[in-house]
Amino acid sequence: MRTLGVTAAAVAAVCGCKPLPVGPPSGTMVASAGANPVLGGGPVARPPLAAPGELMLYRVSLHGFELAEYSITVGDATTLEGSDVVVVQSAARTTKVVAWFKPIEDIFTSWISRNDGRSVRFLSSERASKDDDRKETTEARTAAGQVTLQVTRGDERYDETQVIAGHGGHDLNSFLILLRGWEGEPGAHLDADVVRSRFVWRVRVKVIGYDNLSTALGNLPVARYDGEGVRLVRDGTIDPASDVRRFSIWLTDDADRVPVKLLAKTDYGDVTMELLSYRPGEATAQ
Repeated sequence: MRTLGVTAAAVAAVCGCKPLPVGPPSGTMVASAGANPVLGGGPVARPPLAAPGELMLYRVSLHGFELAEYSITVGDATTLEGSDVVVVQSAARTTKVVAWFKPIEDIFTSWISRNDGRSVRFLSSERASKDDDRKETTEARTAAGQVTLQVTRGDERYDETQVIAGHGGHDLNSFLILLRGWEGEPGAHLDADVVRSRFVWRVRVKVIGYDNLSTALGNLPVARYDGEGVRLVRDGTIDPASDVRRFSIWLTDDADRVPVKLLAKTDYGDVTMELLSYRPGEATAQ
């Protein structure tokens, strides 16, 4: 999932889509353009719901036309710099037809703490932009209310530091894993600052309700969350020039909590990511 709304965001950039251009909302998440509101509903630290060996395969489409495939793979539990972590990797690859016009293979790898579910290290490798074919690699590490970013684009390299709120410390993959382990009554919300490539986004997700959804795996009970995100500037305040990225996500309402559908609003229409297959992992994963 590319532009952010977290994972659904990753979807939008697969086709180079821009988000639907709207100003910051007047709701509770963003009080006004450039504001730095006090957020509630910070994520609760908990072990990640990610089992080594899990594999999720998705179809990414726009107006019914298949653009790409997206995969989420949970790797082994290991240690990184003294922290117990589980490795989660997601990847977006354009279909053969779309690759004739714009081949894309973007890979996002996370080392997620097995104690509190937060991102210890995040590494992204992707095309720099829709107008720049160079490969851009970003490494992000989170500690003490800030994210250190090391960005390499072609022969260029630079380091930056990003301030985040106390409920930060998540990346594209770890936030999706966090949502798998979070449940609430309709209307409940959760806030987080989330790293996606070289930018950090302030994201709010709200529980919409519970229903059934027809999927490739059958008619499944699901929980629906709606979310929105705005980009932050380096001092941790909201970028007044940021578009609002809106998305929805449906997860199975069962013990596995598998994301079965994601939808991102763009100026080209709704980009959807639908689960095609799911392989469970080891029961001892958490």
